[in-house]
Amino acid sequence: MNDDFDQRWSAAASSARRVREEMDELPFGFATRVLARFEAAPMEPWVEMMAAFGLRAVVTSAVLFLGCAALMVWQMEGVLLVPDLIEVPLVTEVFLP
Repeated sequence: MNDDFDQRWSAAASSARRVREEMDELPFGFATRVLARFEAAPMEPWVEMMAAFGLRAVVTSAVLFLGCAALMVWQMEGVLLVPDLIEVPLVTEVFLP
């Protein structure tokens, strides 16, 4: 794969060296040809691999999130969210002078 990249890079660099320095605008249809070549190029194997692993990463993250949320709910079930008797003040309103 690295040799293929080096070959394409050297071909692109050599064609870039042949271009005139004073190019005012691109030739007619240049963007269309670039997009057509991009669409016709085969997909690299690492792109396919990242697409497959990306979906697995999303599913794995969702499962881990749900597991952590369930564990937190299970642990919070026994914890009361009201203060103990010792923490409750005897007088709820304090009148200050």
